[in-house]
Amino acid sequence: MTWDPRGKVAVVTGASSGIGDAVARRLAGVGMTVYAVARRTERLEALAGDHPTVVPHTADVTDQAAVDALAERVRSDHGACHALINNAGIGGGAFRGRDDLDDALRTIETNLHSVVRCMASFADLLEAGAPSRVVNVASVAGKLGIGPAAYAASKFGVVGFSEALSLSWRARGITVCQLNPGYIETEGFTQEQIKRSPAGRLVGQPDIVADAVADVLANGRTERTVPSFYRAFVTLRHLAPPLYFAVAKRMERASGTRE
Repeated sequence: MTWDPRGKVAVVTGASSGIGDAVARRLAGVGMTVYAVARRTERLEALAGDHPTVVPHTADVTDQAAVDALAERVRSDHGACHALINNAGIGGGAFRGRDDLDDALRTIETNLHSVVRCMASFADLLEAGAPSRVVNVASVAGKLGIGPAAYAASKFGVVGFSEALSLSWRARGITVCQLNPGYIETEGFTQEQIKRSPAGRLVGQPDIVADAVADVLANGRTERTVPSFYRAFVTLRHLAPPLYFAVAKRMERASGTRE
């Protein structure tokens, strides 16, 4: 049976720009009450001004107390959560040695640990809202290891965490999906280098990820790659590693992401 979003409650992290903003708008447009979560209050209030069913909530998802307070607000307002979209993330930089340690740890904290924090705080609310959905925005980099090392590591972690919970949480009525975008042009990931290369046609826009989120919510898929043609790279990685690494090196040079 198709999951009907109308009247349901969603929480979207990283909602002040890019993919999070697009997802919040998309879900509000199909009749959901959307708690839009980020650190930039003015951006969230502008989003809420455009969509009356968007509830702005300022929080840093790397702060457990702030995440717990968010969950308690949703519990007090609705008693359940039907969709949790863990989207907050940063890109990080190259990892060459000790000087880059703090940046690497901050990237992993934001991209991976915040997903774990949010899922821990919302687990009971998601079970109360079952059948419910979790969509963890990972990355094709979490399948292929392309790009800054800490970013790739954090997204590999999100993929593994999501895949494990997609099995163990199913009995609770909670579907957990790993959503893996390729190159998407956003405020934090402008993709300027790759857009100037022959691979520039691979760069997509946030709306296609928002559409994928809506589709995952409706159909309960546990894995989705967007745009779908990136699945070919993942398949190539596992079936023909030498050919994959030859292609990956060319893409790495083109995008300027070498460590």
